[in-house]
Amino acid sequence: MRKNIRTIAVTINLDIHYLSNGMQQNILFLVNCLNNIPGKNCIILYYGQLKENNFIKNESSISYEEYYSNNVKSFDLVIYAGFVPSQARHLFDKKRNKHTKFILIQYGNELADCIHFSLDSSFKQKPKNDVFPLDEIWTSPHHIRNIPFLKTKYNVNNVKVAPFLWDSSFLLKQFYELGINKNIEEFKSNIDIKKVTIFEPNISFVKTSLVPLFILERFEKFNPNTLKSCSILCGDRLTNNSFFPDIIANLDIYKKRKNYLKCYKRFPFLTSVYNLGGLIITNQIFCELNYLYLEALYLSLPLIHNSSLLKQYGYYYEEFDIIEAAEHIKYILENHKNKIELYNENNKKLFEALSPDCEDNVKSYDKLIHELNNIN
Repeated sequence: MRKNIRTIAVTINLDIHYLSNGMQQNILFLVNCLNNIPGKNCIILYYGQLKENNFIKNESSISYEEYYSNNVKSFDLVIYAGFVPSQARHLFDKKRNKHTKFILIQYGNELADCIHFSLDSSFKQKPKNDVFPLDEIWTSPHHIRNIPFLKTKYNVNNVKVAPFLWDSSFLLKQFYELGINKNIEEFKSNIDIKKVTIFEPNISFVKTSLVPLFILERFEKFNPNTLKSCSILCGDRLTNNSFFPDIIANLDIYKKRKNYLKCYKRFPFLTSVYNLGGLIITNQIFCELNYLYLEALYLSLPLIHNSSLLKQYGYYYEEFDIIEAAEHIKYILENHKNKIELYNENNKKLFEALSPDCEDNVKSYDKLIHELNNIN
């Protein structure tokens, strides 16, 4: 007789700060959603040190080392999310807990990472641990194109799409941690949308500053000296490259606008939009859902983006249509503040749909777990 899945553990690496990337936030949103399913109890299986400021309570978590070494508790389902153990530990755990299902949840774009790092001769690290066998893999909606790759790489037939989750809790925590005493509405009113900030990490082809800069160049040619400045976060990664500066040197935004372009290392989101500017121009390839977009929309900031999954929110342009995106800038400067209530009301629908408390999301995860019961 198959045992229904009731107890669940999700792995997380606490050595990674929750602002470093979206992974930590993804995991905690997942845990919250799973705990909203009637009859399910989900806890954190953590690596690293438990602290007061990492959103995790003692009573709802257990150290992976304690779990592995002492066999103090078993679970019906273990979800590898924030870290994956060694193959030896994985096999040992499967052997001692024969009823347990083990799945991997893929929040990142592993296919894009494999392509990028395979071509980067300076990258010296080995690929992350892969463990076998797994009962199933879950991935985000914007990585649906990677399913055949994941099936082949992990030799798993069961790869399914899981809901993408988000709420404002981590963004609100930033206000507290950064010592920003202003209330949100006052904070938003002081952000200058005639100053541009580009947040792309510039690590791989997936998210770079190149297209946003050409969008600005297009706008500058027809609307010279209209915008005040452009700040390129993670721009230090571009200036250390001999190819990129030669491209920028031929642009009007560099030749004709003294001190208009400035490169910075990475800063926290709230600090950046407040000090550097709140007109956010983005571009992505195969990364249609990311938390930067949602944080910008939550703060009512004008977001110019090419995410087809969010085309009804912010200011959407097709793929690499620099001309369309540049036209959005003119519209934003003339209309965004006057239509902010409509903008916010529309965005509210998105936040409700992505919430870990949303009934549709809870039901979808419940269905995914129920279907695991049918895997031998």
